[in-house]
Amino acid sequence: MKRHVAATLMAVLGFLIIDSHIDWVHHDNGTLLEVSGQPFDPRGWMAEQWRQLRKDCRLVRRESPSSATSNAVLQVIQQHSLPDSLDAQLLQLQLQADWGMAEVEFKTLNPSIVVLHQVNGHWQIQDTAIWSGSTSPWMAADFVRRYLRQQAPELPQALLDCMPIDAHRYAAATSRLGA
Repeated sequence: MKRHVAATLMAVLGFLIIDSHIDWVHHDNGTLLEVSGQPFDPRGWMAEQWRQLRKDCRLVRRESPSSATSNAVLQVIQQHSLPDSLDAQLLQLQLQADWGMAEVEFKTLNPSIVVLHQVNGHWQIQDTAIWSGSTSPWMAADFVRRYLRQQAPELPQALLDCMPIDAHRYAAATSRLGA
């Protein structure tokens, strides 16, 4: 067999093998890459890589869980969705100016990320900017950030970019490719 015929045959076979394992699938108004049956969110992965390169956290501060501000925020969250919210535990609180993002967990509710805004010295939950639930099959951090940006467009970008989001907490069925 001549070299160019063998090379052409190898290229065609390689393409067919790859094509049998990789597909683009539409899911919930978006497109995922499916590799051997496992979904992967290339848009979310790329967005997280880009966010890591461009984020600037100088204006964002992580608040100690035992601080007065953390206690005030936790009290506001505990009173928000009674009675289930009473057992809320603050996992982390990030602040920038008069904005805050709190991550909380509950005994009977899903863990949540809550956007808060301080008005006249009082923390107020931005009711439409709360994330709770699974992001699967999407990349958790990118999915949650896009949702919160849409729900609270005035939220400072640095605060949104610098809030750590644990993929395992919000993506019930994260694949190894997407994690």
